[in-house]
Amino acid sequence: MSVLVLMYHQIVPDLAPAGWVPSPLADPRYGVREGEFVRQMAHLRREGYEVLPLESLVSGGGSLREGAPERPAVVLTFDDGYESDFTRAAPVLARYGLPATFFVTTGQIGRPGMMTEAMVAELSAQPALRVGAHGESHRFLSALPEEECRDELVRSFARIRQLTGTDTVTMSAPGGRTDARVARLAREAGFCLLATSAPGLHPLPGDPFSVPRLPVLGHHSLGTFAALLDPSSLAHRRERWIRLARQRLRALLRRDTMSAGG
Repeated sequence: MSVLVLMYHQIVPDLAPAGWVPSPLADPRYGVREGEFVRQMAHLRREGYEVLPLESLVSGGGSLREGAPERPAVVLTFDDGYESDFTRAAPVLARYGLPATFFVTTGQIGRPGMMTEAMVAELSAQPALRVGAHGESHRFLSALPEEECRDELVRSFARIRQLTGTDTVTMSAPGGRTDARVARLAREAGFCLLATSAPGLHPLPGDPFSVPRLPVLGHHSLGTFAALLDPSSLAHRRERWIRLARQRLRALLRRDTMSAGG
């Protein structure tokens, strides 16, 4: 059995102008309009997809239904910690009874367009919703010296634990940039899971410190969204190819930079 972990960011008003963002942290490509998000969640419920809480991946998917269909279960995640997590996404998820995890950049809490401490605490108190960490400053962890990387992880873990009152805290790597060192430091900091932006399906059981995800983008129609849920579809494979190519290019550039530096 495998799981498809979807990665959302900001949910934007239907009437917002093209390219509108709620915060300087936001990338307009990731802005999914509220009406489209409602249609996507309705599709998951209507088509009978099994939507799992992210933390179930730590235990190898122990919450899977008996006789689940031979297609990936789905996990819903949201990165950065935008105010729209609380005002737009959470009410829709509650309407359809769907679990989700919201990864919050702790140093951005309370800034314009981002959730406040009270929102984070209230969100985490809802039965099917969880709050995890997305670093403190949103710097790419794999590019940081070890002590700075450790500090980002330890500080963000402590802040999320303080706001949610739980020791079971998950982590999403900013920019999806992670490696074996980041995974080790995340485990040492107390996290129970590390989500990446590597494309693919997460096998069950699988390594909870290397969880791949596929992004849902603002230009995705409902048909494209439905195709992303099908690993055999062209849309799903295309998204994987694009993200793999970008990751390989970044790795090559990083290697060339290190070589040039002697």
